[in-house]
Amino acid sequence: MVARIDELLFYLFFNLSADSPVLEPLMVTITNWSGYFYAAVYVSVIVFLLWRKSKDAVPVIVAPALAFSLVHVARQLYFRPRPFYALEIDSLIYHAANSSLPSLHATSAFVIAAVIWCFHKKLGTALLVIAGVVGISRVMVGVHFPLDIAAGAILGATIALGSFKLNQLLFNKYRNETC
Repeated sequence: MVARIDELLFYLFFNLSADSPVLEPLMVTITNWSGYFYAAVYVSVIVFLLWRKSKDAVPVIVAPALAFSLVHVARQLYFRPRPFYALEIDSLIYHAANSSLPSLHATSAFVIAAVIWCFHKKLGTALLVIAGVVGISRVMVGVHFPLDIAAGAILGATIALGSFKLNQLLFNKYRNETC
């Protein structure tokens, strides 16, 4: 039942993009450039936090590394074919036919956005919205099912929040700020 709903949602989003002369190039651009965008944000935030000697740099560095590792472990334990392979369709971008669950793009975008949200709500909220758009773009170009994106978003946000909470417990016991 869940797999069928996931497939139906995939077709809904993919067909929206594939049939639109505006959405198709927009989604391809978003999906192709999102990694660079989040890498630039990530590096900038780390540099800023290290420059300020902030203990918040610890979860900002640790959370994405942990998330990246867990995605690769999950993909070794469970192989889920990408939609273009499983449904025998042409995706709008080239992608290897490796495992798609959870989405590494969604996990990365959400872990970075959520860990930033923990100490800068406005920037973090904007990055979370952009992460959602990135996730949708991955479905609309045909390289992920919606469940892959949801799993990546949950994994990334959970690791970010957990890392920030652990950082607070270890280094900021007396700080009143909470994530």
